[in-house]
Amino acid sequence: MLPTNAAAAPSPRVVGKFLQAGSERFLIKGVSYGTFAPDADGYQFPRLPQVAADFVLMAQSGVNAVRTYTVPRGNILDAAAEHELRVVVGVPWAQHVAFLDNRKLARAVRKDIVREVRRLAGHPATLLVAIGNEIPSGVVRWHGAARIERFLRDVYDDAKQAAPDALLTYVNYPPTDYLDLPFFDVCAFNVYLHHGDDLRAYVAHLQVVAGNRPLLLAEGGADSLREGEEGQADLTATQLRIAFEEGACGAVVFSWTDDWWRGGHAVADWRFGLTDERRRPKPVLADVALAFADAGFPPGRRQEWPRVSVLICARNAAETLDECLRSVVELDYPDYEVIVVNDGSTDATGEIARRHPDVTVIDTPHGGLSAARNAALHRASGTVVAYTDADVRVDPAWLIYLVQPFLRSDVAGAGGPNVVPEDDPWMAQCVARSPGAPTHVLLDDRAAEHVPGCNMAFRRDALLAIGGFDPAYHAAGDDVDVCWRLQARGQSIGFAPSALVWHRHRRTVRGYWRQQVGYGEAETQLMDNHPERFLNGHAVWKGRIYSSLPFVRAISRVRVNAGVWGTAAFPSVYSAHIPSMTYVPHLIAWQFGSVLLMCAAAGSVWFGHAALAVVAGLGGIAGLATTIAKCVGYGRRTDVRGLPVAGPFGAVASRMLYRTTIAWLHLLQPIARGWGRFRGKLWPPDVGARHATAAARSRRVDGPREMGRAIRLMFRGQDKMELWSERWVDRADLLTRITRGLQSRAVGRAIDAHDTWQQERDLAVATGRWGWLDLRTLLEEHEEGRCLFRVGVRHRLAPFGATVGMLTGMGIAASLLLDAGLTAALFLGSGLTAAVAMCRRIAQVDAGVRAVVEEVAGQRGLLVMRGEDLAARVPAAGSESTRPLIRRPPVVGVPEPVAGAEGEGTEVYDLQPSGER
Repeated sequence: MLPTNAAAAPSPRVVGKFLQAGSERFLIKGVSYGTFAPDADGYQFPRLPQVAADFVLMAQSGVNAVRTYTVPRGNILDAAAEHELRVVVGVPWAQHVAFLDNRKLARAVRKDIVREVRRLAGHPATLLVAIGNEIPSGVVRWHGAARIERFLRDVYDDAKQAAPDALLTYVNYPPTDYLDLPFFDVCAFNVYLHHGDDLRAYVAHLQVVAGNRPLLLAEGGADSLREGEEGQADLTATQLRIAFEEGACGAVVFSWTDDWWRGGHAVADWRFGLTDERRRPKPVLADVALAFADAGFPPGRRQEWPRVSVLICARNAAETLDECLRSVVELDYPDYEVIVVNDGSTDATGEIARRHPDVTVIDTPHGGLSAARNAALHRASGTVVAYTDADVRVDPAWLIYLVQPFLRSDVAGAGGPNVVPEDDPWMAQCVARSPGAPTHVLLDDRAAEHVPGCNMAFRRDALLAIGGFDPAYHAAGDDVDVCWRLQARGQSIGFAPSALVWHRHRRTVRGYWRQQVGYGEAETQLMDNHPERFLNGHAVWKGRIYSSLPFVRAISRVRVNAGVWGTAAFPSVYSAHIPSMTYVPHLIAWQFGSVLLMCAAAGSVWFGHAALAVVAGLGGIAGLATTIAKCVGYGRRTDVRGLPVAGPFGAVASRMLYRTTIAWLHLLQPIARGWGRFRGKLWPPDVGARHATAAARSRRVDGPREMGRAIRLMFRGQDKMELWSERWVDRADLLTRITRGLQSRAVGRAIDAHDTWQQERDLAVATGRWGWLDLRTLLEEHEEGRCLFRVGVRHRLAPFGATVGMLTGMGIAASLLLDAGLTAALFLGSGLTAAVAMCRRIAQVDAGVRAVVEEVAGQRGLLVMRGEDLAARVPAAGSESTRPLIRRPPVVGVPEPVAGAEGEGTEVYDLQPSGER
């Protein structure tokens, strides 16, 4: 019979990145137990009195969880519950052999695991069930990662069906950390690294692998035989501190005792135990007890943490604001304030905010999201300002983890993940599983290219230095703009994987449509202000977009470098976007083109061109069918387990409804974004209201001047820029900086900076498939060390662009000769469409190049000259004063590394022909 306290103890459950028992967070502070020498029945546990004595000492040392590698009997689980210990139970099976080659063995394994999970799940001492531990990397390579992943997924599904409330995990290890297992409730890894910096870096990587799930370090420790007992104590305590500081939900020390049995005999040449074979404590036990007592960030270690201003901008948010504020005022952080900006709400938003006495409320006329964020920024008193939205519920430790990048590095900003709350209605859950939701984009395990506006923080002085948020962004896009502007100044954005918030999504299709239209309008503004970061109308991210959506996962490919013959202990995993048909059918241009072909088919039937009607009709139908099929596929592959039953529908019918809705939203999203972009072009925001500089405003690509320049460049015209400096500058240095600026943005994804055989250009920047923008530069030296830097830009057609033009012209000519007026009109329309597309792309790249050149000019103190200003500063050609009064020595060797926006130690290439020195 179980003790009363064990029976009444609430079962832990997953809440975001951590486990929670009742209303309290449950950090796993564990030790491994076993394996021990088997008895006559093959049972690998000590006798019950010894187990009870071990459990008493564990509990006294701050241990709250025990990990076993074999399944214990009920009396051991009862003893654990009596001493308020939870058990992570490992279910052993034949994972060390090629088990999938034997179907009978694989079926038996699945059946045994499900039986054990069903038996264990009902016991209150059971914390987690591990249905696998370190499948050898050789076995994974033999079967292939995909087969192993499917097998584990099938076992997980069977076990969940047998015990829906059981928490399941698979304990992985570094040689196979590329296995994609997002369905397990907890992400668990065995990790042995003895250098603190290495362990921190790898735990950060594992947090990215874990995603929005809890991360458990299921094994760690040190060998007292090799490290000495004091060395073992120091190493093990350091590992535990790092695990908890990096946001792990727990850590397990290997092992409780040096009494260890493996492979049919006692292991004598390793001593990882916290106690020796006779259960006498070693020094490491006291250090582990102290580390467990200080797990995470205890109050005594928070004196040096910065003051944080939590800023919430709300408009008509009466439905969600109270929940948001209740979570914010209960944050576990030593020094913070809460400011709510009521952005001209017409409901009870302001009244609800004032019900919370610790919240400062600012009422403003409706000016949009960015204006409200700026109002909060200027009122804030914190060193760090943390932004979240009124429809968000924050984790109690949100600020603790959000400020970590600021404490450990010089980042200008930081952010974390956001997930949909479990209690959101089924439509909101479907919206959360559809494209277009805000998410983070990571450059590596710690650096972000973008963090969403519902979970972001900045150093207040860094944000003020760039003028805050751009008021032109009324509802969206401001977070992207700020991240890009900070990075353009050489600053970085950190990522805090455990700083998690729950973000409520739109609850209706209409709400989702309006949101995506708003995002489309914001994209139009971003394209105007950051043309260098867009390619063919779409943002090009240097980092990886992290999302569990099948649509996002389908456009990237993971590649693993597992070392020679797969022997790497820590394989390198790369993820790259793959431009292919996977993404193209989801573009609005594809869908619009398919509809246009079907309209052309109808017109051809009207005018009696049957053959053309058949070809156009089949093309249009095939295009739309491909799009619909892909959307249906994304809906079918979306994980909808755990979603509430929809109204009167049963479980099976609900899942069909969810997948159909998700497929429909996949089809709807690009249409909404496209309409938003169109609206953004028709009704652009008031440019005069922006705080941006004239240089930033000049990057618009749809104005008459910009399109005029693009048309001139299409016909081999030249666009020129002149930059004046009152002191001499090095042309190679300027070209190096321009090259770096282009390469750091999407405009420089295809750039030729080292073609020393071409005398007529210094740089070439691709304009998509249409051609290249060739840059040619000249540095004129003038009196008293002054100089003029000239940049000439000319467009050069690539074979694709030339071929499109030639085929279009031939098609029009042939159609007119054959008296096929409609066909000629179609060719003409196609040609004009291609010309407009090429013109816009040239304008985008030209604007991006100009922006980079002007940015470099600002860094080096050059002034962009325009007409009259140039004539006033530069003497007339041929005058006596135009003769240079100084001569610069010839450059010998390779230019020194450039310090500045790129950072010290940046590699710099000599962009000039070598010639004779």
